[in-house]
Amino acid sequence: EEAQVQVWEGYVDWRNRPAIKGHHGGMLAASFVFAVEVLENLAYIANASNLVLYLTKFMHFSPSSSANIVTNFMGTAFLLAILGGFLADAFFTTYSIYLISAAIEFMENTSRLSNSSEYRLLDCISDT
Repeated sequence: EEAQVQVWEGYVDWRNRPAIKGHHGGMLAASFVFAVEVLENLAYIANASNLVLYLTKFMHFSPSSSANIVTNFMGTAFLLAILGGFLADAFFTTYSIYLISAAIEFMENTSRLSNSSEYRLLDCISDT
C-alpha cells in the first residue's frame, strides 16, 4: 500500500506543484530567513553608528544631538515597520503593502535627490 502524501492546501512550490508537508520549507528555508535578518540588522546598526559620526564630524552637530537624531530615526523606522505589518495583516496583502512601501520610498528618494541640487557645496577648509 502506497503511503499517503500530505500536501499543504493552497500552497505550491516554484514549479506550481502542490507543496508537500515535510519536504518544502522547514529548517533550511528558516535558516536562510534567519541569516538574511541577522545580516540586515548588522548593516542597519553599522549605518546608524556611522550616521552618528557623520552628523558629528561633517554636519557639526554635538555628539548628544547626533545620538538623539539617530535614535529618533531608528525609533521611527521600527514603529513604521510595526505599522506596515499591521496594515499588511489587517487591510492589505503582503505584496500590496510591499508595493506601497516601495512607491513611498521611491518618491522620498526622488524628492531628496531633487532637493539636494538646491544646496551649495561647502568650501573646503585647508590647513595650508
